[in-house]
Amino acid sequence: MNVSQLITDATRSVAILILAAIFVRIVGRMFKKLESTQGSQRRHRVTLYRLLASALRYSVDFIVVVMIMGQFHVQTASLIAGAGIIGLAISFGAQGLVQDVVTGIFLLYEDQFGVGERVTFPSLNLSGEVQEVGIRITRLIGPTGDTIVIPNRLILEVENLSRVAEALIVTVVVSVIAQEDPQNVRMALEEAVAAAQSQASEITLHGITGFGNACTMWTITASASPDSRAIVDQWIRQCVLDSFHRHAIQLA
Repeated sequence: MNVSQLITDATRSVAILILAAIFVRIVGRMFKKLESTQGSQRRHRVTLYRLLASALRYSVDFIVVVMIMGQFHVQTASLIAGAGIIGLAISFGAQGLVQDVVTGIFLLYEDQFGVGERVTFPSLNLSGEVQEVGIRITRLIGPTGDTIVIPNRLILEVENLSRVAEALIVTVVVSVIAQEDPQNVRMALEEAVAAAQSQASEITLHGITGFGNACTMWTITASASPDSRAIVDQWIRQCVLDSFHRHAIQLA
């Protein structure tokens, strides 16, 4: 190989490196821009885009290496075939790695958790904020700020603390002695429900829903957010007690 040909091959190789770097940077910025968009699925998109960016970087690096070796007249066909054989051998020899990858794919596909969400893994007795969800590992930021790296195959259970129902149903069961007049009880409970409207939404009196030992059971339900559930429950009970006190109705 003469000097002129060597310079030409080197120039082409540098051009390949520059173009690959520009391509990776442009796509990376595009993913960053997509991550910054608002929406209810933002965390899922952040997780997916970071995974795609990582996979793209590794794929481009491999292609660049093959192309540069091709510029210097290295037989890349045997290299690619060899890489496939080596990969197959590794897959048989590293069962844990294969399990990590398979589990990671299902974690991402099922969207069990995403970057920025708070999760608990009961089987591992670990909890924290998700920093990264990868094909092989998951990174958490622990309660003390430490970084926890978890192989995906060890994640058997997930409690996602960042995904809770937007509205919960608060149920209050009121037991009244059987001797009380049902009409008076209903009137008192309707007054309690009307008074409780200030703190609860969609509050409903369902009437008699059961019988106990010398008592009748009346049920009241209301909608509440996860943060206000306890407050709504306490307020309904307070309104019921106040109304029963005015009407001289005895609880069982």
